[in-house]
Amino acid sequence: MAKAIAEYSLAELMTKIEEIFNEHPEPIRGFNAVVQYEVHGEDTGIYQHFFKDGKLTIKEGVETIPDVSMQLSYDTFKKFVLCKLSGTMALMTGKVKAKGNIATGMKIETILRKYNIKEPF
Repeated sequence: MAKAIAEYSLAELMTKIEEIFNEHPEPIRGFNAVVQYEVHGEDTGIYQHFFKDGKLTIKEGVETIPDVSMQLSYDTFKKFVLCKLSGTMALMTGKVKAKGNIATGMKIETILRKYNIKEPF
């Protein structure tokens, strides 16, 4: 049975994102980057998303220097995944702090919009 995003732990949500992206790889074809999320708040963790050759691999912890690193709360991360929060607005209001290639980070928002993830999933 499908669950609402609020019912997922951060680890479960990362697994679900990986499944969704790899079941339908079209939006990530040609996008090769390492994106790091440093999540804090009600659930915490550091996850690196490895986009390569139309595949997404998510790993907990830091394995390599990312192209872009984003610090954000778990609540903000969930809103971002569901496209309920603009990346530009999140950066401007301080909800997200980014280091590295900001354009790569903004590309994630474009990719998420193509997936159009809705609850429950």
